[in-house]
Formats: sequence, structure tokens, C-alpha cells
Amino acid sequence: MKNSLYLWSILVAAILGGCGSDPSSSASPAPTSSKVLHVALAPSEDAEKMVAGFEPIRVQLAKDLGMAVTVDKVTDYASVIEAQKAGKVDLAWYGPLSLVLANQEAGVTPIIVGVEAGGNATYHSVFVVPSASTAKTIADLKGKKVAFVDPGSTSGNLVPRSALMKLANAKAEDFFGNLSYAGSHDAALLSLMNGNVEACAIEDITYDAKVKSKELDPKKFRILWTSDPIPQSPFGVRKGLDPALTAKIVDSFTSMSTKNVKMDMPGVGNFANFAKADLTLYAPIAEMAKTLGLTKKDIVK
Repeated sequence: MKNSLYLWSILVAAILGGCGSDPSSSASPAPTSSKVLHVALAPSEDAEKMVAGFEPIRVQLAKDLGMAVTVDKVTDYASVIEAQKAGKVDLAWYGPLSLVLANQEAGVTPIIVGVEAGGNATYHSVFVVPSASTAKTIADLKGKKVAFVDPGSTSGNLVPRSALMKLANAKAEDFFGNLSYAGSHDAALLSLMNGNVEACAIEDITYDAKVKSKELDPKKFRILWTSDPIPQSPFGVRKGLDPALTAKIVDSFTSMSTKNVKMDMPGVGNFANFAKADLTLYAPIAEMAKTLGLTKKDIVK
């Protein structure tokens, strides 16, 4: 896994340098007849907070496209894939794993990725435990009660599972005493904070945000393990979306940094700008999912 993860730094550099294939190349051209662009945000954190954070972006996107942009409610990663497969959602924010599965299942194509100040387009998976925990490594969590995020989550399922397989040659269900899915990163962390579990696997974005907002006391909790960098979560368009409209969406996102648009999405990142993305960035994720044998049916609760 380490060699695959190492490739991300190279791939991210290529994308931020403007490289990549035509974002509409895998779609069957079918101009949309709707005057509304339907957007969905996979629930990484509290859904209402995510929608509120996306609002400045939605407003600018509608202005640039000259059409209405609505944010449709979705409950999990699997429902986003189904909505795009059915043509009910045009543009969706995914985690890396769910994007890979959406591409395989429904021909969804990544077109945009968020970039933080300084050019960082990655994040990490972390295991968090109480400061008083005797655990020093992932191996010490054997038999413990642990919360993951969602079957379709990259940092809250795929990466910790892969790490466990590499470090202990074990499946999560066999290794932990009890494994549950909390539904979102903040819910998994809250489960730990409330003492319902002994550890949780989440993204470092959520951990850092909770520390910053003082909702989490870093003296009471600590990060036990941190993964190698994971490519940032992308926005993907459905198969069949008008290529001309797709190009306008890309232009809108990549120009937002010049228009003073606030690009702070809870559970996703506080971005300085957006850059073009394509499937090559997520090749290591696809490799990891293949190694673990994960398919779309595995992310349906």
C-alpha cells in the first residue's frame, strides 16, 4: 500500500499543474434539457452544515452557469451513486472510494478537487482514542469497540481496513470486538467522546476542526495512527451530462478563487481554490479497493 500511496504526491502535482484528460471523455454526450443543475453532497459531516458551507459556492455556480442550482438531500454514499446513475443528480461531491465505485457503477467522472492554502490537495485517515487509553498502535485495538464512518468512506473505512490488513493481516470484523458505522465523521468522533466506543477511524479534517472549534479537548483525546496522504475528495459529473455544461462547471469552480468566494465546506476542507481532476488521481484508491474486494454492494448498509 505504501508504494501506491506514494504515487499520490506525483499525481496531485500533475493535476495541480493542469494535466488531465477531457472530463467528459467517458460520458455519452446527451445535452441536458433541464434548466436546473442538481447537486448532491455525500454526508461526510452534519448534512445541514455541509449545505450551509456550500452555499457561497452554489450561488456563484448558479451565477456563472446562468441557471438554477439546487442541492438535493442524500443519506449516504450509495444513494449518491444511485441518484447519478438514474440521472437525478448532475454534479456530486464524493469521497475518493465512493467516486471510484461511482465511476465503475455509473460512469461518473471526477472533474474538480479542492486545494487548500499552500497547494495541499490531500488529507489523512486517523485512529483516535482517549488520552488515557493504553493503546500505542493499531494492534493494541484488538478486541476493542470501534466506530468507523460509513462503508463508502475512504478515510473512515477503506484506508483503516487496508492498514489493518497490512499490519495485522486481519479483517476489521474479526479483529475488533465490535465494529459499527456512525454515518459521518463527526458522528463517529462524537461516539468516542461520549464513551460509546474505545476508538474511531475518521478523517483528520474533522478532528482538526473539532479541536479548533473547542468542541474537542486535545488533552482528553489523541491521534493513535495517521495514514499516508489521501487524494482530496472530488466533485464528479454524471454520465451523459452535456460536455459544454461540464466545461462551464469546471470554469466556474476554477475561477472562484478570483471572485472572493468563501470555499469552506465542513467535513471537506477550507479551500483556497479548486483545480481540475481526473481518474488518474484515484488509481491507488481503485487498487486498494480491488485488493480488499470492495464493490458497490459493500457500501450499502
